Amino acid sequence: MTTATKFCAGERVSVTRLNAIAAPTGVYEVLSALPCDAGPQRYRVRNPSESFDRIMDEARLEVLTEEAASA
Repeated sequence: MTTATKFCAGERVSVTRLNAIAAPTGVYEVLSALPCDAGPQRYRVRNPSESFDRIMDEARLEVLTEEAASA
């Protein structure tokens, strides 16, 4: 059974700071949704200013508004 995810590949999102390991603020691109067998949905995301991908829980990602994307 396939479950729809909140974000899709290519979508631009922002990251909230919920813990001590904080990702830089700014725009991130969702690269893919990871398989979700148990626990929260996770995504592979990338900030254009970094040379590596991050794995983020869905709860840490927010939809990026058009105003925020152009700022």
